[in-house]
Amino acid sequence: MQDHERILVCVSASPTNADVIRRAAALSRTLDAELIALYVEDTEVRDEAQARAVHEHLSLAERHGAMLTTIYGDDPATAIAQYARVSGITKIVLGKSPERRHPFAPKETLMSRLNELAPSVEIVIVPNQLPAESGSFRLSRLLRRERLSPLDLIRTALILAGCTGVGFLFGAVGLAITNVVLIYILGVMAVALLTTGYLYTLLSSLLSVLVFNFFFTEPFYSLRSSPDYFATFAVMFAVALLSSSLTSRIKAQSIQSTNRAYQTEVLLSTSQLLQKAEDKQAILEVVQRQLSRLLEHSVLCYDATNGTVADTPTMCAVEQDGGFEGIDHESELEVVRWVGRNAVHAGSATRMFPQAKCLYMAVRSERTVWAVIGIRADCAPTIDEYRKNLMISILDLCALAVEKDHMTREKQRMEESARQESLRANLLRSISHDLRTPLTSISGNAAILMENLGQLSPENCRQLYASIYDDAIWLNGLVENLLTITRTENGVMKLNLQTELAADAVEEALRHMDRDASKRRVTTDLPEEMLMARMDAGLIVQVLVNLLNNAVKHTPEGSGITVGVRRRGDMVYLWVQDDGPGVPAGDEEKVFDMFYTGVKRGPDSRRGIGLGLALCRSIVQAHDGTIGVENIMPHGAKFWFTLPIAEVEGYEQ
Repeated sequence: MQDHERILVCVSASPTNADVIRRAAALSRTLDAELIALYVEDTEVRDEAQARAVHEHLSLAERHGAMLTTIYGDDPATAIAQYARVSGITKIVLGKSPERRHPFAPKETLMSRLNELAPSVEIVIVPNQLPAESGSFRLSRLLRRERLSPLDLIRTALILAGCTGVGFLFGAVGLAITNVVLIYILGVMAVALLTTGYLYTLLSSLLSVLVFNFFFTEPFYSLRSSPDYFATFAVMFAVALLSSSLTSRIKAQSIQSTNRAYQTEVLLSTSQLLQKAEDKQAILEVVQRQLSRLLEHSVLCYDATNGTVADTPTMCAVEQDGGFEGIDHESELEVVRWVGRNAVHAGSATRMFPQAKCLYMAVRSERTVWAVIGIRADCAPTIDEYRKNLMISILDLCALAVEKDHMTREKQRMEESARQESLRANLLRSISHDLRTPLTSISGNAAILMENLGQLSPENCRQLYASIYDDAIWLNGLVENLLTITRTENGVMKLNLQTELAADAVEEALRHMDRDASKRRVTTDLPEEMLMARMDAGLIVQVLVNLLNNAVKHTPEGSGITVGVRRRGDMVYLWVQDDGPGVPAGDEEKVFDMFYTGVKRGPDSRRGIGLGLALCRSIVQAHDGTIGVENIMPHGAKFWFTLPIAEVEGYEQ
């Protein structure tokens, strides 16, 4: 059982339809029911006045809070009944159908057919206050809305002349007169296909009978004929008229289907383009272009952030409505801000700010307005209801895409915040464990020096000073790594890229190695050619120093360490190789992770907190390079990284 009532009001071009809509709106307010305004569009040709009336009635229904829906079908009763069944409609509000005034009027009214097709739905009839139209009045109205076109008249005359020529040809070869009748029927169908409007169909059907009578029945070249041909003329006229009418309807359906296919393709392509858009600005640009393409109107877009609508819009102009000439954007801002605050459309063709040049609609989700779209509506044809529904669907897709993008970015921000919090926690944990030894050593050695001043030999004092110095240098290097890795992880590290000689960076790094490097055999393998690379020299020197000190730290005294440079394609290849124990199998990728410290050493040793190699990877990747490590047989490790090569341009003297 339904939770609430749903009322359906049928929209048409009838002069009394406005009163029907008002009665339906009053009923929906009384019952606290949802109101739906349904317009059934068929293939019948309508004049401009009828189209305008339908648009006005749909706008009236929308102002009364109705949800607008357009469906398609040549049988309104069947279409309305099917929609009522699938949508859970409980009441249908109709205007009273006119009484039959001529014998050819349909016996069944819309109300009687709906009673038959949807017996479970209650039908509410609003009395008709206007007199019923007579058949002659409807015929005269049909003829009034037909506009004669000289080109269509010429086409009609040429087609009938061609049929007559073919008829003479058939007579010359001795074919029966019935074949000529078929040729004229075919000609009338061609007229229906190549012209617009029913007047040419009716005219060609009548003329085909007269021309056939004039040229092909006895007495020839006279409109007088034997009574025996009257039945032939009547059947010929009826068949020609019926065939041409069916042809016209098929033609109209084909045109309508083509238009609907194009408009639906716009909606589908919009969905695909929105999926590819990378951010909110790109999403709004896609929607702006697609609306301009669909509606053939100029479109404005005002971005909204934190409930505040931007003062300056982005524009997408088309020639059909003159672009944005004559629009004072300053005066329109009041409408834009009102729409941004209330999330309700306003502007041209609405009750709110009808003097505005554009129709403004909000791109909104349940609680947030993401943007305001303005569509120029004062200098272009009226937007029909189908395209208006598509426009609303596109705006809904836009709102969903923007909201999804916002939620994704919020999730990324929260994940980044959590990651930064985890980083801080790990730093504190690592510092509390790994800085205890050097700080204890410094304070202990300083206490010994202060308490035994004058009692220690110069050699013992030198050893204590050296220990304090080594620990202080180690702490200084740690602090430098901490500061650099923090800038890198926050994305604020700025590279001062210059074209530098790679060998110079190696030589500078050798001068800043740990003092314990003197207990290893450090050699270089530098090329004869001048290899230049695009680099921030200070940061690359820090990478080399970290790799060299890492090799010193993990190799015994007397081990060999080699630092070299080579060219590999369009990259400069630098490496630091040692002959120590190497990297444990399976840890080749882990060594570059933050806080990875490898095999733990004794409790009194300085392990480090695993930032040096992680910092090296961040710096190299910021230079668009790669970094890696490989074990050397029979023992040893080789850390390497690459930098983009820079060619040196020569200068003519």
